[in-house]
Amino acid sequence: MARALLLLLFLVLAGCSAEAPPGSSAASEPASLTTKAEEAVAVAADELASGALASPVAEVHELRPPPGEPPEAALRKLEFQRYEMIEKAGGIPVTITATGRQLVLKPKLYSVRKKSCRPTPQAPDGWYECSLTISLSLAEDGSDPAEQGERIGVKWDGSKAEWVLQ
Repeated sequence: MARALLLLLFLVLAGCSAEAPPGSSAASEPASLTTKAEEAVAVAADELASGALASPVAEVHELRPPPGEPPEAALRKLEFQRYEMIEKAGGIPVTITATGRQLVLKPKLYSVRKKSCRPTPQAPDGWYECSLTISLSLAEDGSDPAEQGERIGVKWDGSKAEWVLQ
């Protein structure tokens, strides 16, 4: 807003202080300078009203991270989203190096429990590294799930007001 007002003031002053040397064609047409300045002011006013000159930074209202660690429900949601993306991609292609056999793993996630979270070192506020215990099956039919540990990086996205993966 301040930038737009400065632009508007500059255009008005430029139109008022424009003096041509005596004997030039511009000196005999002061009305055209005023008209051009008025047109420029009108264009700037229209752009200001339409929001074209508004600063994009002023429009973003970022929320600060909530106090404390990310809740378990948010971590569970993010972990299930990760495994859903793997499923949509068709699984994880692997090669058994001893035999050269190739196969595609399609992990099935059953449960997610938060063990701990700690702030990510040398990162902005709201960035955490969380340790989870997950129950997952690598069998094609989803049988025989086993528990294992996993770490994920999460951060607070103030523009969306939610926890997201780093």
